[in-house]
Amino acid sequence: MPTSPPEASAASWRRGALSAFLLFHLLTMGASLGKKPELGAAIRVVTAPYERGLGIWQSWGMFGPNPPMGTSWMKAEGTTIDGAVVALPVLVGELPTDRVEGIYSRSFKVERNLFDKKNKALHKHFAHYLCRTQAEAGVEILSVRLWKERHMTPRPQRRRVTRVDGVQVHELAKVDCP
Repeated sequence: MPTSPPEASAASWRRGALSAFLLFHLLTMGASLGKKPELGAAIRVVTAPYERGLGIWQSWGMFGPNPPMGTSWMKAEGTTIDGAVVALPVLVGELPTDRVEGIYSRSFKVERNLFDKKNKALHKHFAHYLCRTQAEAGVEILSVRLWKERHMTPRPQRRRVTRVDGVQVHELAKVDCP
C-alpha cells in the first residue's frame, strides 16, 4: 500500500534527523580522537558538552591515540630586594622517578591547573602565596616568576636512547608581590 504524502514527509523528516544525528555523533568521535590538530580542537569546542554527557570525554592522553611524549613540572623563582634571584618551593615540583602517589594528591592537581596559561587568577594567587610564605621565613620577595618545565620522552621505538635533548620552558607568569 503506498504511503500518503504526510506519512512520506514524516518518514523523510525522521530519516534526515537520524542522518544528522549520526553525522554529528561521528564528527564528535573524530574530534575526540584528533584533539591535537587545530581542526579537531575547533570541532571539540562545539562537541564537548555532548562528549561529557555520553561519558566519552577523553582528556587523559595516556591511553589515547596520541599519548603525551613528555613530563612537566612547575618551577618558581623570586627576585629579592637586593636583586638576587632565588629558587622558590612549589607545591610538588619534579617527582622522583620511583614514586607515583604524588599524582593523586590535591596539591599536584592544583599545580597541574597552574599549567594553563589562561589561568591568570590562579597564577597571581599562587605567586602571592609564595611571597607571603617567603616573608614569613624572613626573605622579602619583590616579584615571582612561574614557569612550566617540560622534559621530552623518547618514543617507544627509541628505547635505547639514554639522553633526550630538549627541555622546553613555558613561561606562565611574572607577578609582583603586594
